[in-house]
Amino acid sequence: MADTFIALPLQIDEKTKNVVCTRHSLINCDKCNLDFTELNRIHKNVQQLPNDQTIPPPPTKPPPLSRAQQIAKLKDSGNNSYRMDKYEDADKYYSLAVDMSFGRPPWDPAAVVRDEVVIILCNRAAARHADGELGGSLADAEACIGLKRQWVNGYYWKSKALQGMGLLEEALEAVKTGLTYDRNDHGSNLLVKLLEVEIKAEKA
Repeated sequence: MADTFIALPLQIDEKTKNVVCTRHSLINCDKCNLDFTELNRIHKNVQQLPNDQTIPPPPTKPPPLSRAQQIAKLKDSGNNSYRMDKYEDADKYYSLAVDMSFGRPPWDPAAVVRDEVVIILCNRAAARHADGELGGSLADAEACIGLKRQWVNGYYWKSKALQGMGLLEEALEAVKTGLTYDRNDHGSNLLVKLLEVEIKAEKA
């Protein structure tokens, strides 16, 4: 069903500063079947705010840890399922963790959500790859790269998914791109180089 926009005949009374109907200058107009009582209440409340007050005001406290702890618990459950070769269960846990992270309130720092999600999506890409869901694995890897371009593991799982699909040229290109971001030796460099060797061996 298409949304419908209806323009209401309203104006601000210069003397009372109330919202009234245009035709009869009334807050509650039976003739026009309009009632601006609630709108005027909100209008007056907003006018009473300090001039330097930001609307809505920013939170004065850091985000609570409970959500982060719940997300971490779901991720750990996914990791445990993955280690037990229960890839479908791992996928479910990771998906719940992603949904919970994206459900953070808008005033939480965007970087917190991004850093949480890229790790979980990488783990889900691994679980889906192990379960033979190459399309889903590739989608998660692409999402990782979109959220954090320098996240090397995203390129690694993108390469693995493409390799599984038989797209060796594309897989090798993903590896090369990933290597340009791998400036620190945290093991990922070794993984992508190993994958590069595997792809070249398949092409030989």
